[in-house]
Amino acid sequence: MPTDAPSWNPFDPEFLIDPYPHYARLREEDPVHRTPLGPLIVTRYDDANQVLRDPTTSVRRFETHEEAPVHMRELQQRREERPPSILGLDPPDHTRLRRLVQRTFTPRAIGRMREQTVSIVESLLDDLSGRDRIDLIADYAFVVPFTVIHRMLGLPDADMAKVREWSGALTQTLEPFLSPEQVTAAMHAGEKMDTYLTDAIEWKRHRPGEDLLTALTEAEEEGDRLDSGELLSMVSLLFIAGHETTVNLIGNGTHALLRHPEQMELVRSGLSDDETMTDELLRYDSPVQTSGRRLTRDTVIGGVEVAADEMVLTALGSANRDPAFWGDAADTLDVTRAGAARHLSFGSGVHHCLGAALARMEGEIGITRLVRRFPDLALADEPTYNARIILRGRETFPLILGSAA
Repeated sequence: MPTDAPSWNPFDPEFLIDPYPHYARLREEDPVHRTPLGPLIVTRYDDANQVLRDPTTSVRRFETHEEAPVHMRELQQRREERPPSILGLDPPDHTRLRRLVQRTFTPRAIGRMREQTVSIVESLLDDLSGRDRIDLIADYAFVVPFTVIHRMLGLPDADMAKVREWSGALTQTLEPFLSPEQVTAAMHAGEKMDTYLTDAIEWKRHRPGEDLLTALTEAEEEGDRLDSGELLSMVSLLFIAGHETTVNLIGNGTHALLRHPEQMELVRSGLSDDETMTDELLRYDSPVQTSGRRLTRDTVIGGVEVAADEMVLTALGSANRDPAFWGDAADTLDVTRAGAARHLSFGSGVHHCLGAALARMEGEIGITRLVRRFPDLALADEPTYNARIILRGRETFPLILGSAA
């Protein structure tokens, strides 16, 4: 670790590989930290939870496209011109949209999709079982949630490859900083995705089925329904944000278990509860590392006075390792940990992740079925990292499968 003052620098190669020692210094020495990029970042659990649960904060990154960096203004203007995503809305608009769609994402509703998810995972593992080596991310962790969402929506399998390509480019827009090349790719992919999904929504209106897209088109609360633009934004979000969290959960979680063979054995033997394991893996190496809020009033955070209009990043990954909340074993992986579900990986407050139950289910099934099917699973080489600030995960993950059980 460096001996100078602590700093949050997500572009530092050491930080990308292991941010947690850096977070520990910030929690101890500068818990409400002014980053080199401008925003503040809070690293302690109680401070992060306070910001996330404060109903007066805003999720809006920029008020208008003129406030965005020059090369991102076209992308921001596109966001302003199309129906907003629920990720970028504050109450009461956020409250209305969430009320309309939340019934389709309750744990009970997601539980009805469990059998289909198990079938998808088992079929994929059957296909992979003849191979000696795989890339866990490209061959498995990405395929599982993307296939689940695609089929949940009732879209044709034949379209999966092109939708996957578009969503990959659009996922970059969840990050706070994009290169000009990423902006161009996202703009192009957004146009293609909007055209495809608009046609799919119209087709589904006339051919309803037992699927999520039909449920969203028919969602109603006290006579209110999603209009076409709102429906388009919601379905786009499912592809853009709805799979990436699970990709990282499967990748990060599998890596954590491989590094802790005694915990892996608890999972394989069934001596740990699968839901508890999933929450502990979410806590231990969060697939979502930061979540931003803009203050709308002067606020005291961790004893520090912060002025209105400041952008504050909550370091979810750091909060999940804060010994002041989790105790002395905060940096220890424990798949039997009581209270693991109190992690902040899905946020907190009114913006708590709508798809949390779906991500948990996909991650639980994806990880447990993989490690139990292949008891000799091992690293073929060290994974590489995706260099993202928010959605931190493995970019490549070479694995030796070994023989199937």
